[in-house]
Amino acid sequence: MQGIKINTTYKNLELPFLELTFNTDINGCSKSHIHDKLTIIALKDGNIKLHLKDNELILIEKNIAIINPYQIHSASKMDKNSDGLYALYLDKNWIEKLQYDLFKVDGFVPFSTNIIADEKTYQEFIFLCENLILDDICIKKEEQIIQFISKQIIKNCNQLVREEKNILAYDIKSYIDQNIHLNLSLEEISKQFLITPFHLIRIFKQELDLTPYQYILNHKVNLAKELLSKNMSISEVALNVGFNDQSHLYKYFKQIFSISPKEYQDSLIK
Repeated sequence: MQGIKINTTYKNLELPFLELTFNTDINGCSKSHIHDKLTIIALKDGNIKLHLKDNELILIEKNIAIINPYQIHSASKMDKNSDGLYALYLDKNWIEKLQYDLFKVDGFVPFSTNIIADEKTYQEFIFLCENLILDDICIKKEEQIIQFISKQIIKNCNQLVREEKNILAYDIKSYIDQNIHLNLSLEEISKQFLITPFHLIRIFKQELDLTPYQYILNHKVNLAKELLSKNMSISEVALNVGFNDQSHLYKYFKQIFSISPKEYQDSLIK
């Protein structure tokens, strides 16, 4: 697209709740992973296969996909003609505030559908993404993103249906988040909450669809992405998030985001 680089990542300190990527080299993310943000994706051309827990969905041109925070997923390219993938990541707390304004409910209300097969919504999303990258006026961008997301919340979030959460699982998650830089073990986490490692794995996977190890790995890689966007060196990032060395960061970052840490830094709009 004219004006947009082949691989582009948009971040702005004035809009800290979002990140947008545009990638014409779609390799797919075959390893199951999570994001702590709401993720919205759309293709300019072609289709990709999305794997969401037990569901297998096809994202085609003129549709958009919405993936809830902490929803385990992976993606694979279906044909060589698939081209131009927009991925918009929105902070979960920012979404919660919008939902509270609309529904007066506390906590995140998950989106009830993963595929929105509506060409008008698709065109609105593409228009939004292009404006985020190319427009210079932040207040205009913020208005556009609020209007678009609010409309999708009203259409696709059922404020009357809330998932009951295992409070202990989320207490464990919070403990891991606070100590992510450490080399945590199942035994150490279990002792902290006076449970067995078996019970820890069972309730954590039941609630988050990931084992503690899988969650820790995903959290480290997502944290690494944030630090890389702040121009921290790759070696410093690896140290700060608790990887043994750069090679481990490279391996898992590539598996989840389909690009290397260096390629991600190079894609950032400066």
